[in-house]
Amino acid sequence: MGKLPAIKKFGTKLTIYSIVVALIPILILGMVSTDIITKTMNEQAQEKINTDLHTAEGFMADQIDKLSTVCQYSANSKDTITALKNNNISKLKEIAILTKKSGDADFATIFNSNGHVVVRSNSDITNDTELLPLVKKALDGKSISSIEILDENTVKKENIENKTKIDIIKTGVDYESISGHPIINKSVETRALALVSIKPIRDEDGNIIGAIMVSKILNKDNSFVDKIKEATKDTATIFLDGLRISTNVQDDNKRAIGTFVSKEVYDKVIKNGETYYGMAFVVNDWYLTAYKPIKNSNDEIIGMLYVGMPKKPFIVLQNSIKNLILGVGILGLLIALMVSFVINGKITKPLEELKKGAEMIGNGNYDFRVHVDTNDEFGELAKAFNKMADEIRKSNEKLKKQAEELEKSYNELKELDKLKSDIVAIVSHELRTPLTSIKGYVELVLDGTMGAITETQRKCLEIANENIDRLKRLIDNMLDLSKIERGELEMQMEKINLKELVEDVVDTLKPLADEKNIKIIYKINDMVLNGDKDRITQVLTNLIENAIKFSPINEKVEIQVLKEGNSIHMKVIDNGPGIPKRDLDRIFDRFYQVDSPAKRIKGGFGLGLAVCKSIIEAHGGTIWVESNLGNGSIFHIIIPIN
Repeated sequence: MGKLPAIKKFGTKLTIYSIVVALIPILILGMVSTDIITKTMNEQAQEKINTDLHTAEGFMADQIDKLSTVCQYSANSKDTITALKNNNISKLKEIAILTKKSGDADFATIFNSNGHVVVRSNSDITNDTELLPLVKKALDGKSISSIEILDENTVKKENIENKTKIDIIKTGVDYESISGHPIINKSVETRALALVSIKPIRDEDGNIIGAIMVSKILNKDNSFVDKIKEATKDTATIFLDGLRISTNVQDDNKRAIGTFVSKEVYDKVIKNGETYYGMAFVVNDWYLTAYKPIKNSNDEIIGMLYVGMPKKPFIVLQNSIKNLILGVGILGLLIALMVSFVINGKITKPLEELKKGAEMIGNGNYDFRVHVDTNDEFGELAKAFNKMADEIRKSNEKLKKQAEELEKSYNELKELDKLKSDIVAIVSHELRTPLTSIKGYVELVLDGTMGAITETQRKCLEIANENIDRLKRLIDNMLDLSKIERGELEMQMEKINLKELVEDVVDTLKPLADEKNIKIIYKINDMVLNGDKDRITQVLTNLIENAIKFSPINEKVEIQVLKEGNSIHMKVIDNGPGIPKRDLDRIFDRFYQVDSPAKRIKGGFGLGLAVCKSIIEAHGGTIWVESNLGNGSIFHIIIPIN
């Protein structure tokens, strides 16, 4: 075949086609543009949210500073010092109420030097303690201005229950997902999150004679979050732990107070103490958000401050941009497709012809030939294809002839195998009767019934008796295999207590194990298996006996029986010489034995494991072995319970 001109080569045509189809990157460019625009919009929006969070923190700091200023003024007031030194309750009451009003607070409380309440602005309960750890710090000379949680007892004493009480809304994914939440089993939140300022009161000599506390409750105080929204145009929320206690996020056209934050945010902010930035599901919609932990004076996380804006307006704008870019991309794509379709038809026609030829050859029509008249690579490929079809037709004819010969040979081998099985069965059966008779006479001589014998005669007869037993086992195994191959071996299925069965087998083999001081270890729970008790006993006896034979003296053999789903998994574990990797797949074959010194010492015919495999498979199970040379072996059996 001559060399094709460059213009006629398939590669040249493919290059032309690729140039035409290159219009498709218009769509890719559109996708990249959309992604960049979307990413930029999201980054700018998130940057605004982050800035607004700092603004919200500033508002909260201003509120605390205001309380601190008012509280400090009252603590330094001569009227406060004089009234506290003289225990002028009415004057102190007046000061507490005035301090509350001046700081736009919800309550003010004055304490003596022992930390006991002297007066409260909202109630007449006195001579008790509240927020004692914080008050003690003030009495030690430390000023405190922070956000704290007020417990239910404090709320009741300060007579602000109606302001702090929040009904918990236990619906939705958020509530269900926050496992371990401290208020998850409540229906009402009675604690309060509050801005707290506590200042020591000192006399003219600088001695601390008491303390004053001013507090503003954040529960249901929506003025603070509304100020944040007015300044930033973002929604804002204050959380007590994970519960919304003040918010302008809407739920069914009302503030979503009493609802929980999502699990993702809760875990990151409350549990891990990190600030959360990014998308979050807020009540009933997606928002661009920022959540920051709120910490008390002991640096403990007690809540969160949130600002965010709905994602929906951004999605609408992004979708508009995407639709515009997509429209331009689709138009370019359609033009490219129309042009490429014409060119593609000319290029793919030879491929269709070759495809048809491959299908015909695949369906067995080896006389089919393809017809491609182009002077390019497709034409060359068609010629090569037709040549290949000729070779396949010739090879197929040869294969058919060989297959017929193989089938004939297989049938002959099958008949020979059946004849072998029949002969084995007949011979084994005929050998069993005289062998039983021989064994009986040998045992009569051994037990002295036929008269006294010498020690040398006894040893010879014992060796003969052992070989008779070996020959009997060989005959029994050959008969079992013959029955299995002919499908004549019947299984007497019954309920088997595996614990009792294993104990019986171990008791039977104990003398053999004692000869080598081998310990048989097993611990089996009561398990029931539906199977042929005698055959399962035969399998376990064979495996455990082999384990004892091939284990060194003073070793152990372990038996495990486990329930795995609807099956029983039995293991026989020994510490013997192990099995070479090359023999692992063949040791269950008939008459196959591992060629090793141990095999030559122990003897055997290589039928025991073959019989075991046949019995286990007749129960619908499997048997296999794991072994490393020099590290013992583990024989596995898995049998369905029913």
